[in-house]
Amino acid sequence: MRAVAAVSQATNINASTFVYSTSHGNITYALSAMTTGDVYMHLRAPAVYQWVGVGTGSEMDGSVMFILYEGADKNSVTLSPRLSDGHSEPSFSNDIDCALQNGTAYKNSIVQMSNTRYYSVGVHCKNITALGKGDGKLEFTNAKQPFLYAWGPTDESISSASKSASIKRHEAYGNFWMDMTAATSPDLEDIAMPTGAALLSTKNAGADGQAESDGDKVGPAHAAIMLAAYVIIFPLGAILLRYLESVKAHYIVQTIGLLATVIGVGVGIYLSMMYNHSKDISSGHQVFGLVLLALLFAQWAIGFYHHLRFRKYGRTTIFGKVHLYAGPALVVGGIINGFTGFNFSSEPHNNVYYGAAVAVVLVIVLALLGWKKWSNKRAKRDRTLSDEWLYESYAMNEASNHQ
Repeated sequence: MRAVAAVSQATNINASTFVYSTSHGNITYALSAMTTGDVYMHLRAPAVYQWVGVGTGSEMDGSVMFILYEGADKNSVTLSPRLSDGHSEPSFSNDIDCALQNGTAYKNSIVQMSNTRYYSVGVHCKNITALGKGDGKLEFTNAKQPFLYAWGPTDESISSASKSASIKRHEAYGNFWMDMTAATSPDLEDIAMPTGAALLSTKNAGADGQAESDGDKVGPAHAAIMLAAYVIIFPLGAILLRYLESVKAHYIVQTIGLLATVIGVGVGIYLSMMYNHSKDISSGHQVFGLVLLALLFAQWAIGFYHHLRFRKYGRTTIFGKVHLYAGPALVVGGIINGFTGFNFSSEPHNNVYYGAAVAVVLVIVLALLGWKKWSNKRAKRDRTLSDEWLYESYAMNEASNHQ
Protein backbone atom coordinates (compact mmCIF):
# COMPACT_ATOMS: atom_id res chain seq x y z
CA MET A 1 0.00 0.00 0.00
CA ARG A 2 3.03 2.31 0.30
CA ALA A 3 3.18 2.75 -3.46
CA VAL A 4 -0.49 3.72 -3.56
CA ALA A 5 0.02 6.30 -0.85
CA ALA A 6 3.05 7.74 -2.57
CA VAL A 7 1.19 8.05 -5.83
CA SER A 8 -1.63 9.99 -4.27
CA GLN A 9 0.37 12.18 -1.86
CA ALA A 10 3.70 13.13 -3.47
CA THR A 11 4.18 16.76 -4.46
CA ASN A 12 7.52 16.95 -6.34
CA ILE A 13 6.60 14.39 -8.91
CA ASN A 14 8.15 13.04 -12.06
CA ALA A 15 5.36 12.67 -14.60
CA SER A 16 4.37 13.33 -18.20
CA THR A 17 0.85 14.23 -19.28
CA PHE A 18 -0.76 14.21 -22.72
CA VAL A 19 -4.15 15.82 -23.40
CA TYR A 20 -6.04 15.59 -26.69
CA SER A 21 -9.35 17.32 -27.30
CA THR A 22 -12.04 15.36 -29.15
CA SER A 23 -15.52 16.51 -30.14
CA HIS A 24 -16.89 14.84 -27.00
CA GLY A 25 -14.22 15.87 -24.48
CA ASN A 26 -10.55 15.42 -23.61
CA ILE A 27 -8.55 12.23 -23.70
CA THR A 28 -6.02 12.54 -20.86
CA TYR A 29 -3.10 10.18 -20.32
CA ALA A 30 -0.58 10.69 -17.51
CA LEU A 31 2.40 8.48 -16.72
CA SER A 32 4.95 8.22 -13.94
CA ALA A 33 7.53 5.43 -13.69
CA MET A 34 10.24 3.98 -11.49
CA THR A 35 13.54 2.79 -12.85
CA THR A 36 12.74 -0.58 -11.28
CA GLY A 37 10.07 -1.08 -13.95
CA ASP A 38 6.88 -0.09 -12.12
CA VAL A 39 4.68 2.24 -14.15
CA TYR A 40 1.73 4.26 -12.85
CA MET A 41 -0.80 5.62 -15.31
CA HIS A 42 -4.00 7.59 -15.36
CA LEU A 43 -6.34 7.44 -18.34
CA ARG A 44 -9.50 9.49 -18.66
CA ALA A 45 -11.65 9.73 -21.80
CA PRO A 46 -15.26 10.35 -22.91
CA ALA A 47 -17.40 7.26 -22.27
CA VAL A 48 -19.54 8.03 -25.33
CA TYR A 49 -16.93 6.08 -27.29
CA GLN A 50 -17.36 2.31 -27.24
CA TRP A 51 -13.74 2.05 -26.16
CA VAL A 52 -10.67 4.23 -25.76
CA GLY A 53 -7.08 3.04 -25.81
CA VAL A 54 -3.49 4.18 -25.46
CA GLY A 55 -0.52 2.10 -26.58
CA THR A 56 3.24 2.20 -26.76
CA GLY A 57 4.98 2.71 -30.09
CA SER A 58 4.21 4.58 -33.29
CA GLU A 59 2.04 1.84 -34.84
CA MET A 60 -0.15 -1.06 -33.81
CA ASP A 61 2.31 -3.80 -34.65
CA GLY A 62 4.34 -4.50 -31.51
CA SER A 63 2.37 -2.14 -29.28
CA VAL A 64 1.45 -2.73 -25.64
CA MET A 65 -2.07 -1.33 -25.33
CA PHE A 66 -4.27 -0.26 -22.45
CA ILE A 67 -7.94 -0.26 -23.50
CA LEU A 68 -10.95 0.91 -21.52
CA TYR A 69 -14.62 0.13 -22.11
CA GLU A 70 -17.81 0.01 -20.12
CA GLY A 71 -18.07 -2.84 -17.63
CA ALA A 72 -20.97 -5.14 -16.90
CA ASP A 73 -22.89 -2.29 -15.25
CA LYS A 74 -23.30 1.28 -16.44
CA ASN A 75 -20.82 2.85 -14.01
CA SER A 76 -17.96 0.37 -14.04
CA VAL A 77 -14.90 0.32 -16.29
CA THR A 78 -13.03 -2.69 -17.67
CA LEU A 79 -9.28 -2.34 -18.19
CA SER A 80 -8.05 -4.66 -20.93
CA PRO A 81 -4.23 -4.77 -21.41
CA ARG A 82 -3.55 -6.11 -24.89
CA LEU A 83 -0.74 -6.90 -27.29
CA SER A 84 -1.02 -6.03 -30.95
CA ASP A 85 0.41 -8.08 -33.79
CA GLY A 86 -0.22 -6.35 -37.08
CA HIS A 87 -3.16 -4.16 -38.02
CA SER A 88 -5.94 -6.23 -36.53
CA GLU A 89 -7.84 -6.30 -33.25
CA PRO A 90 -5.30 -6.48 -30.38
CA SER A 91 -5.56 -9.46 -28.05
CA PHE A 92 -5.75 -9.53 -24.27
CA SER A 93 -2.55 -10.86 -22.72
CA ASN A 94 -2.00 -12.25 -19.24
CA ASP A 95 1.68 -11.38 -19.69
CA ILE A 96 0.84 -7.71 -19.10
CA ASP A 97 0.86 -7.35 -15.32
CA CYS A 98 -1.47 -4.39 -14.88
CA ALA A 99 -4.25 -3.71 -12.42
CA LEU A 100 -6.54 -0.89 -11.40
CA GLN A 101 -5.33 0.97 -8.32
CA ASN A 102 -7.79 1.02 -5.48
CA GLY A 103 -7.49 3.98 -3.17
CA THR A 104 -5.90 6.39 -5.64
CA ALA A 105 -7.19 9.89 -6.40
CA TYR A 106 -8.86 8.49 -9.53
CA LYS A 107 -12.16 6.68 -9.39
CA ASN A 108 -11.96 3.46 -11.32
CA SER A 109 -15.38 3.96 -12.81
CA ILE A 110 -17.37 6.12 -15.19
CA VAL A 111 -17.63 9.59 -13.70
CA GLN A 112 -19.82 12.56 -14.59
CA MET A 113 -17.95 15.76 -15.46
CA SER A 114 -19.59 18.83 -17.03
CA ASN A 115 -22.58 16.83 -18.29
CA THR A 116 -20.22 14.29 -19.91
CA ARG A 117 -19.54 10.73 -18.77
CA TYR A 118 -15.85 9.81 -18.62
CA TYR A 119 -13.91 6.63 -18.18
CA SER A 120 -11.48 7.35 -15.34
CA VAL A 121 -8.90 4.89 -14.01
CA GLY A 122 -5.60 4.72 -12.19
CA VAL A 123 -3.38 1.83 -13.29
CA HIS A 124 -0.28 0.16 -11.86
CA CYS A 125 1.81 -2.00 -14.20
CA LYS A 126 4.91 -4.09 -13.53
CA ASN A 127 7.71 -4.92 -15.95
CA ILE A 128 5.91 -3.82 -19.12
CA THR A 129 9.32 -2.76 -20.47
CA ALA A 130 9.90 -6.44 -21.25
CA LEU A 131 6.98 -6.48 -23.68
CA GLY A 132 6.36 -4.94 -27.07
CA LYS A 133 8.40 -4.94 -30.26
CA GLY A 134 10.36 -2.25 -32.08
CA ASP A 135 9.53 1.21 -30.82
CA GLY A 136 6.62 -0.40 -29.00
CA LYS A 137 9.09 -1.22 -26.21
CA LEU A 138 8.85 1.30 -23.40
CA GLU A 139 12.25 2.94 -22.83
CA PHE A 140 12.67 5.01 -19.66
CA THR A 141 15.70 6.76 -21.19
CA ASN A 142 13.79 7.91 -24.27
CA ALA A 143 13.09 11.65 -24.20
CA LYS A 144 10.63 11.22 -27.07
CA GLN A 145 8.99 7.84 -26.49
CA PRO A 146 6.32 7.25 -29.18
CA PHE A 147 2.76 6.41 -28.17
CA LEU A 148 -0.53 6.02 -30.03
CA TYR A 149 -4.14 6.62 -29.05
CA ALA A 150 -7.47 5.65 -30.57
CA TRP A 151 -11.16 5.56 -29.87
CA GLY A 152 -14.00 3.38 -31.07
CA PRO A 153 -17.42 4.19 -32.54
CA THR A 154 -20.25 5.81 -30.61
CA ASP A 155 -23.06 3.50 -31.73
CA GLU A 156 -23.23 1.15 -28.74
CA SER A 157 -21.40 0.18 -25.55
CA ILE A 158 -19.64 -3.12 -24.91
CA SER A 159 -20.90 -3.57 -21.33
CA SER A 160 -18.62 -6.47 -20.46
CA ALA A 161 -16.38 -7.41 -17.55
CA SER A 162 -14.37 -9.67 -19.84
CA LYS A 163 -10.90 -8.41 -20.70
CA SER A 164 -11.15 -10.28 -24.01
CA ALA A 165 -14.36 -8.60 -25.19
CA SER A 166 -14.46 -7.89 -28.91
CA ILE A 167 -13.97 -4.26 -29.89
CA LYS A 168 -14.89 -2.64 -33.18
CA ARG A 169 -12.42 -0.90 -35.47
CA HIS A 170 -11.36 2.54 -34.28
CA GLU A 171 -13.14 5.62 -35.58
CA ALA A 172 -10.00 7.72 -35.21
CA TYR A 173 -6.39 7.32 -34.14
CA GLY A 174 -3.28 9.41 -33.65
CA ASN A 175 0.27 9.54 -32.32
CA PHE A 176 2.00 11.42 -29.54
CA TRP A 177 5.26 11.27 -27.61
CA MET A 178 6.28 11.50 -23.97
CA ASP A 179 9.53 12.48 -22.30
CA MET A 180 10.21 9.37 -20.25
CA THR A 181 13.28 10.91 -18.64
CA ALA A 182 11.05 13.54 -17.05
CA ALA A 183 8.53 10.90 -15.97
CA THR A 184 10.96 8.41 -14.41
CA SER A 185 12.65 8.37 -11.03
CA PRO A 186 14.50 5.83 -8.87
CA ASP A 187 12.78 7.19 -5.75
CA LEU A 188 9.30 6.09 -4.82
CA GLU A 189 8.67 9.44 -3.16
CA ASP A 190 8.97 11.18 -6.54
CA ILE A 191 6.41 8.92 -8.22
CA ALA A 192 2.87 10.26 -8.40
CA MET A 193 0.10 11.21 -10.75
CA PRO A 194 -0.88 14.83 -11.42
CA THR A 195 -4.36 15.81 -10.29
CA GLY A 196 -6.84 18.67 -10.76
CA ALA A 197 -5.77 21.47 -13.09
CA ALA A 198 -2.55 19.63 -13.95
CA LEU A 199 -4.65 17.17 -15.99
CA LEU A 200 -5.99 19.90 -18.26
CA SER A 201 -2.80 20.59 -20.23
CA THR A 202 0.01 18.66 -21.88
CA LYS A 203 3.34 18.51 -20.04
CA ASN A 204 6.57 16.76 -21.05
CA ALA A 205 4.72 15.41 -24.07
CA GLY A 206 3.43 16.43 -27.49
CA ALA A 207 1.10 15.40 -30.31
CA ASP A 208 2.27 14.29 -33.74
CA GLY A 209 -0.46 16.13 -35.63
CA GLN A 210 -4.22 15.66 -35.39
CA ALA A 211 -6.09 12.38 -35.06
CA GLU A 212 -6.95 10.71 -38.37
CA SER A 213 -10.51 9.64 -39.06
CA ASP A 214 -10.86 5.98 -39.87
CA GLY A 215 -13.82 3.71 -39.15
CA ASP A 216 -14.88 0.34 -40.52
CA LYS A 217 -15.36 0.50 -44.30
CA VAL A 218 -14.80 -3.20 -44.98
CA GLY A 219 -17.80 -4.41 -42.96
CA PRO A 220 -20.34 -2.19 -44.75
CA ALA A 221 -18.77 -3.09 -48.10
CA HIS A 222 -19.19 -6.82 -47.39
CA ALA A 223 -22.81 -6.30 -46.33
CA ALA A 224 -23.63 -4.10 -49.35
CA ILE A 225 -22.12 -6.51 -51.90
CA MET A 226 -23.86 -9.56 -50.47
CA LEU A 227 -27.17 -7.71 -50.20
CA ALA A 228 -26.87 -6.59 -53.82
CA ALA A 229 -26.16 -10.16 -54.96
CA TYR A 230 -28.88 -12.03 -53.07
CA VAL A 231 -31.58 -9.39 -52.79
CA ILE A 232 -31.24 -7.58 -56.13
CA ILE A 233 -29.13 -9.32 -58.80
CA PHE A 234 -30.29 -12.95 -58.46
CA PRO A 235 -34.02 -12.03 -58.27
CA LEU A 236 -33.51 -9.70 -61.25
CA GLY A 237 -32.12 -12.60 -63.27
CA ALA A 238 -35.26 -14.63 -62.56
CA ILE A 239 -37.53 -11.73 -63.56
CA LEU A 240 -35.70 -11.07 -66.83
CA LEU A 241 -35.99 -14.74 -67.79
CA ARG A 242 -39.78 -14.54 -67.44
CA TYR A 243 -40.26 -11.16 -69.09
CA LEU A 244 -37.66 -11.21 -71.84
CA GLU A 245 -37.82 -15.00 -72.29
CA SER A 246 -34.09 -14.75 -72.89
CA VAL A 247 -31.81 -17.41 -71.47
CA LYS A 248 -28.84 -15.27 -72.47
CA ALA A 249 -30.00 -12.32 -70.35
CA HIS A 250 -30.68 -14.68 -67.45
CA TYR A 251 -27.23 -16.24 -67.80
CA ILE A 252 -25.44 -12.87 -67.91
CA VAL A 253 -27.22 -11.45 -64.87
CA GLN A 254 -26.79 -14.59 -62.78
CA THR A 255 -23.10 -14.73 -63.71
CA ILE A 256 -22.73 -11.15 -62.49
CA GLY A 257 -24.46 -12.19 -59.28
CA LEU A 258 -22.07 -15.11 -58.84
CA LEU A 259 -19.03 -12.87 -59.39
CA ALA A 260 -20.42 -10.34 -56.91
CA THR A 261 -20.83 -13.14 -54.37
CA VAL A 262 -17.24 -14.25 -54.90
CA ILE A 263 -16.05 -10.68 -54.28
CA GLY A 264 -18.34 -10.34 -51.26
CA VAL A 265 -17.04 -13.57 -49.72
CA GLY A 266 -13.46 -12.45 -50.35
CA VAL A 267 -14.15 -9.15 -48.61
CA GLY A 268 -15.79 -11.08 -45.77
CA ILE A 269 -12.72 -13.28 -45.31
CA TYR A 270 -10.49 -10.20 -45.28
CA LEU A 271 -12.82 -8.65 -42.70
CA SER A 272 -12.71 -11.81 -40.57
CA MET A 273 -8.92 -11.55 -40.27
CA MET A 274 -9.29 -8.18 -38.52
CA TYR A 275 -11.13 -9.51 -35.47
CA ASN A 276 -10.27 -12.11 -32.84
CA HIS A 277 -13.74 -13.70 -32.76
CA SER A 278 -13.76 -14.39 -36.51
CA LYS A 279 -10.17 -15.24 -37.44
CA ASP A 280 -10.67 -19.01 -37.39
CA ILE A 281 -13.60 -18.96 -39.88
CA SER A 282 -15.71 -21.32 -37.79
CA SER A 283 -18.94 -19.45 -37.03
CA GLY A 284 -22.26 -20.53 -38.50
CA HIS A 285 -22.47 -17.39 -40.62
CA GLN A 286 -19.03 -17.92 -42.13
CA VAL A 287 -19.37 -21.66 -42.76
CA PHE A 288 -22.87 -21.31 -44.24
CA GLY A 289 -21.63 -18.48 -46.46
CA LEU A 290 -18.86 -20.66 -47.87
CA VAL A 291 -21.28 -23.56 -48.39
CA LEU A 292 -23.68 -21.24 -50.24
CA LEU A 293 -20.85 -20.05 -52.48
CA ALA A 294 -19.97 -23.64 -53.41
CA LEU A 295 -23.63 -24.41 -54.12
CA LEU A 296 -23.93 -21.28 -56.28
CA PHE A 297 -21.08 -22.53 -58.47
CA ALA A 298 -22.86 -25.88 -58.73
CA GLN A 299 -26.15 -24.11 -59.55
CA TRP A 300 -24.47 -22.06 -62.29
CA ALA A 301 -22.88 -25.19 -63.79
CA ILE A 302 -26.14 -27.19 -63.66
CA GLY A 303 -28.04 -24.40 -65.39
CA PHE A 304 -25.40 -24.08 -68.11
CA TYR A 305 -25.33 -27.84 -68.69
CA HIS A 306 -29.13 -28.03 -68.85
CA HIS A 307 -29.21 -25.27 -71.47
CA LEU A 308 -26.72 -27.16 -73.65
CA ARG A 309 -28.76 -30.35 -73.37
CA PHE A 310 -32.00 -28.52 -74.13
CA ARG A 311 -30.54 -26.93 -77.27
CA LYS A 312 -29.30 -30.32 -78.45
CA TYR A 313 -32.39 -32.42 -77.75
CA GLY A 314 -35.16 -29.82 -77.52
CA ARG A 315 -36.62 -31.12 -74.27
CA THR A 316 -36.30 -30.41 -70.58
CA THR A 317 -33.97 -32.44 -68.32
CA ILE A 318 -33.72 -33.39 -64.68
CA PHE A 319 -30.94 -30.80 -64.43
CA GLY A 320 -33.41 -28.13 -65.45
CA LYS A 321 -35.81 -29.10 -62.68
CA VAL A 322 -32.99 -29.09 -60.10
CA HIS A 323 -31.89 -25.68 -61.34
CA LEU A 324 -35.46 -24.36 -61.20
CA TYR A 325 -36.01 -25.21 -57.53
CA ALA A 326 -32.45 -24.81 -56.24
CA GLY A 327 -32.24 -21.18 -57.37
CA PRO A 328 -34.92 -19.74 -55.06
CA ALA A 329 -33.70 -21.97 -52.21
CA LEU A 330 -30.16 -20.57 -52.49
CA VAL A 331 -31.43 -17.00 -52.62
CA VAL A 332 -33.51 -17.57 -49.49
CA GLY A 333 -30.48 -19.16 -47.81
CA GLY A 334 -28.32 -16.16 -48.68
CA ILE A 335 -30.93 -13.74 -47.34
CA ILE A 336 -31.19 -15.68 -44.07
CA ASN A 337 -27.40 -15.67 -43.76
CA GLY A 338 -27.52 -11.90 -44.01
CA PHE A 339 -29.50 -11.76 -40.78
CA THR A 340 -27.01 -14.05 -39.04
CA GLY A 341 -24.19 -11.87 -40.35
CA PHE A 342 -25.45 -8.75 -38.59
CA ASN A 343 -25.84 -10.76 -35.39
CA PHE A 344 -22.31 -12.14 -35.78
CA SER A 345 -20.88 -8.64 -36.21
CA SER A 346 -22.65 -7.45 -33.04
CA GLU A 347 -24.92 -5.15 -35.04
CA PRO A 348 -28.32 -6.83 -34.71
CA HIS A 349 -30.04 -3.43 -34.94
CA ASN A 350 -29.20 -3.39 -38.66
CA ASN A 351 -31.47 -6.39 -39.15
CA VAL A 352 -34.41 -3.98 -38.96
CA TYR A 353 -33.24 -2.06 -42.02
CA TYR A 354 -32.07 -5.19 -43.78
CA GLY A 355 -35.39 -6.91 -43.14
CA ALA A 356 -37.29 -3.89 -44.47
CA ALA A 357 -35.22 -3.90 -47.67
CA VAL A 358 -35.75 -7.64 -48.12
CA ALA A 359 -39.50 -7.29 -47.56
CA VAL A 360 -39.83 -4.51 -50.15
CA VAL A 361 -37.85 -6.42 -52.77
CA LEU A 362 -39.74 -9.64 -52.01
CA VAL A 363 -43.09 -7.95 -52.54
CA ILE A 364 -41.92 -6.43 -55.83
CA VAL A 365 -40.45 -9.71 -57.11
CA LEU A 366 -43.49 -11.80 -56.17
CA ALA A 367 -45.81 -9.20 -57.67
CA LEU A 368 -43.90 -9.12 -60.96
CA LEU A 369 -43.63 -12.90 -61.20
CA GLY A 370 -47.28 -13.34 -60.19
CA TRP A 371 -48.47 -10.79 -62.74
CA LYS A 372 -46.41 -12.42 -65.48
CA LYS A 373 -47.80 -15.86 -64.64
CA TRP A 374 -51.35 -14.50 -64.60
CA SER A 375 -50.88 -12.66 -67.89
CA ASN A 376 -49.44 -15.79 -69.50
CA LYS A 377 -52.47 -17.81 -68.36
CA ARG A 378 -54.81 -15.14 -69.62
CA ALA A 379 -53.06 -14.99 -72.98
CA LYS A 380 -53.24 -18.77 -73.22
CA ARG A 381 -56.93 -18.72 -72.34
CA ASP A 382 -57.60 -15.99 -74.92
CA ARG A 383 -55.78 -18.00 -77.58
CA THR A 384 -57.83 -21.08 -76.67
CA LEU A 385 -61.09 -19.13 -76.89
CA SER A 386 -60.00 -17.62 -80.16
CA ASP A 387 -59.15 -21.02 -81.58
CA GLU A 388 -62.49 -22.38 -80.40
CA TRP A 389 -64.33 -19.44 -81.99
CA LEU A 390 -62.48 -19.92 -85.26
CA TYR A 391 -63.24 -23.64 -85.20
CA GLU A 392 -66.91 -23.04 -84.51
CA SER A 393 -67.11 -20.39 -87.25
CA TYR A 394 -65.44 -22.77 -89.68
CA ALA A 395 -67.84 -25.54 -88.71
CA MET A 396 -70.87 -23.30 -89.16
CA ASN A 397 -69.66 -22.16 -92.55
CA GLU A 398 -69.07 -25.71 -93.62
CA ALA A 399 -72.56 -26.68 -92.49
CA SER A 400 -74.19 -23.80 -94.34
CA ASN A 401 -72.26 -24.68 -97.49
CA HIS A 402 -73.65 -28.19 -97.45
CA GLN A 403 -77.25 -27.12 -97.04
